[in-house]
Amino acid sequence: MKTVQRVRIKQVRDGRVRFAVEEIKGPNEVYQAVLPYYRSEDREVLSAIYLDARASPVCFHIVSVGTLNTTRTQPLDVLKPAILSNASALILIHNHPSGDTEPSGEDIAFTRNMHRACELLGVELHDHLVISDQGFVSIRSRGLI
Repeated sequence: MKTVQRVRIKQVRDGRVRFAVEEIKGPNEVYQAVLPYYRSEDREVLSAIYLDARASPVCFHIVSVGTLNTTRTQPLDVLKPAILSNASALILIHNHPSGDTEPSGEDIAFTRNMHRACELLGVELHDHLVISDQGFVSIRSRGLI
């Protein structure tokens, strides 16, 4: 008879972060909340804000740190914290160190893949923001998801 490990999955909290806004109602509040964590980053960083059923943030997670002009990740890396934190929705954020906030073709394709993955798990993808120190673009506001 073969034996396998019995496991218990638990989220490990890694401190707390302060957001400059109390409530996230739209992309501008997301931008204001995360900008301090992105200021002067010289590499692309992908993060997510995970939300409860009332669209209130329950956690913030740096998903991936990449290179000057790309960051790669899989839907699993984004969705695991959503499941562990009992989130019902999430917002993706990544920066463009060049300052150009125009979403690339890869950004749009990744967002659409994430949208499909989120739908399969019953987690809503509210938006994906491309940010820089100068501003942001909401992929949802552009009608791309």
